[in-house]
Order: sequence, then C-alpha cells, then structure tokens
Amino acid sequence: MTEEDFWFLVDALGGVANQRTAHELTEALKREGSVRVEEFVEILTEKLLRLQSEPLAETPVKDVNDPSSAALVPLMGDALNNFHLAVVAAGRTRFQRILELPSEATAHTWEFGESDELADAVCTAYESVTGEPWPGLPPGPRVTESNESKTIEEAETPWIRLALHGTSDIPVAYFDAAGDVVQMIQDDPKWNAWWSPAEQRDLDIEIEYASLAERNSFSARGGMVWVSLRRKISHFRGLNSGGLAHLAATDIESALSRTAASLGIPVPPQVPIPAHAKPPTPNRDAARARLDELRKRHRGSS
Repeated sequence: MTEEDFWFLVDALGGVANQRTAHELTEALKREGSVRVEEFVEILTEKLLRLQSEPLAETPVKDVNDPSSAALVPLMGDALNNFHLAVVAAGRTRFQRILELPSEATAHTWEFGESDELADAVCTAYESVTGEPWPGLPPGPRVTESNESKTIEEAETPWIRLALHGTSDIPVAYFDAAGDVVQMIQDDPKWNAWWSPAEQRDLDIEIEYASLAERNSFSARGGMVWVSLRRKISHFRGLNSGGLAHLAATDIESALSRTAASLGIPVPPQVPIPAHAKPPTPNRDAARARLDELRKRHRGSS
C-alpha cells in the first residue's frame, strides 16, 4: 500500500473519526481485502509512532465538546492516544503540519473524544473480511504514563493490565476476583522477576465472554504484548461467588501460560487464588453439561 492509498482511505473519515464516520472507513477497508487491511495498519502504526516522537504530550489542546470556559491541560494516557488518532484522521495536510509545528495543535479545535473509532474500524473490517477477530487490541502503539526507562519495580503504572468484555453483564464476583488476581500478580516480587527478562514492557490481557465460538489470540509488537481469550458466556452458569472467583483465576492463568509459551520465556509462577475461590465440583460440571444438552435438543425440536 502506498502513502497515497493510505491517505485516500483515511479521507473516507471526512477529517474526523467518530462512530458515524468510522463506518465509511470500515466499508472502504472491507473492499480492499485482508492483506491491504494489514498494510493499512502498518502505515497507521508508523504515523502514530511519528506523532509520539513529537512533544504533543506537553501541548494543551481543545476538543469541540470542551466547555467554553474550560482550562486547556496537556493530554496523557488514553486521551493522548486518541488525540494522535485524531491528527491522522484529520488528513495528510494537517498531519504533516502538526509534525512540522506541534505548537499549532493548540490553535485548532479537535474532535478526539471518539477518535479511537479509527482503530476499531480496522478491527471490524478485518473480522468481516477474514471471519477471524483482529489479533490483540486495536491497532497502533499506546502512550503510557510511566517512564519507560524505569524497571518494573520502579514503574508508577502496572506492567500487567486487564480488560473484561461481555455480550451481557459479567458477574460482579468474577469481575472483582479477576481484578484482585491481577493486582496480586502486580504486587508480587516473584512475578515481577518472571516478567523482567522479557523484551516487552507491558502485558495486556483481554477476556471476552460471549455466545460466539471460543478462541485465543496473541500479538507482540512495539514492546507490548496482547493476549486475548474469548470464552462462552455459559461458563458462568450455576456458579456461586467462589466458583466465579476460581474461574477468573483460571482464565488469567490460561492467558499467562499462553504468553510464556508464545514468547519462549519460563513457565510463570503459580497464579494467586482469591481466598474465597472454590473449584466447581464434578457433579456441578455434569449437571451443567446435561443442561446444555437439553437446551440443544429443545432448539432442535422447535
């Protein structure tokens, strides 16, 4: 894909990436095919990396939804990531201008609240064309708020992060337990020692519960690792808080084991288990399997 091709596709956004315009980019990318989508991502990542090298993190910028009296403050973290995407979505001319003169970002009123829809449009197009989910988190490097020169022990932000998604509400007991497990890992010196030799700085775990087929995916680039698990929502069925806590720990253990195998690093330590976690009993598994079979028969006869 050439530079001209890339910017032609970006122009489908009309200068702004949001829920309304992202659909146009998705449709344009779907017509290009999976290989071209991947080529688009490579160029998009390169553009975002170039923006990261500029002092935009120190530049206060205004969004169209800011109150007129709001004081402008420098962006960081997700807001800065979104702003970088907004600069790309604005098109080739403005992108080049901001690279040449970053201070001009302050003179323009942006719309970066939903600009991560640009990255989501790529994922949607890829899944539509290939039938497979995009491997990992949405494309593009992430700006973190930690000092990358620090060791894990000195870092102010976690090296391991967790994102939970579901087509319906995730049980609170599962949600809380998963967060507790990740926090215990982050606070444990032996886990920090396990991750320190890895070339990557950050590990993002994404767990999705849905009615779709189960799958795992792994991606590593730009000093970051993304491991994604999709599990069937039926796994929650019939579990009390102890069972849900045990399931959360088991899912995170699966993600970390896959990470170690994919990176070729030592087997991770034993995943901490919340005190109230209880594994499901064989009788409970048998009862759930029978119920699932009855549901299949019911659907088949209706």
